[in-house]
This record gives sequence, C-alpha cells and structure tokens, in this order.
Amino acid sequence: MIAATRRDALKGALAVPAVAGLPKWRWQHGELSLVVYDSTLAAGRRLAERHEGEALAIDGDPIRFGAALFERRPSLVVGVSRPADALLLEDVGREAGYRPVAWNAEVLRELIDAARPLDRGLVLGWVLAPKG
Repeated sequence: MIAATRRDALKGALAVPAVAGLPKWRWQHGELSLVVYDSTLAAGRRLAERHEGEALAIDGDPIRFGAALFERRPSLVVGVSRPADALLLEDVGREAGYRPVAWNAEVLRELIDAARPLDRGLVLGWVLAPKG
C-alpha cells in the first residue's frame, strides 16, 4: 500500500481538470507528429536524432515544403530552424489551421543551448499544433 498525503491527493485532483482542459492534441494518442529541422544546424540534427518518429529536413523552398508538410495534417510539428524558415513555416501553418504552442519548450531550449558553440547565428525552436 502506498501512503498518500492530503497534499498529494489535492495535486492529483487539481491535475485532472488541467489535463482535461488541454486542446485535444491527437499526438497524445500516437497519431502523426513530425520533427522539422535545418540540417545545417547541430541543434536541428540533435532533435532529429532524438525523435523516434519521422524527421524531415527543410529542403528547397520553405513555402512549398510547408504546404506539403501541412497537407499531411500532422497532429504536432516540432521544429528547429533559423528565424526566416520558422517565420515562413509558421505562416503556412496558420493558413492550414495551425497555431504556435508551448510544448516542451525547455527541451528545445536545452538542445539549442547545447549546440550553441557549433551553430552560428540565431536558432529557434518552435511547435505548431492544430487549432481547437
């Protein structure tokens, strides 16, 4: 038997409505989540290596790449790229019904900070999920 304090029980009770109130991100149920990365960035390559699912290197025209990406209707898109690509992909995502979300931001920040000596210039970590 595990002894639970009132504080533990209260934390558990408060967590249920918080979890229930989250947007219905299908990634929680094993549906398609994608990693998108700039292959010239060490942080991007590290993110792709850590991801157990599909990882796509940003290749060619970012607008066309983004259009093909969001046609697949992923439930979550996690990216590490330079600011220009992040801005363009976010814009394409917004048109496809996605929005930026804060999801594992600390993990992305750690990856980017760890690669900072290798990556020159500004590197952004971003996450997009369907609206609603």
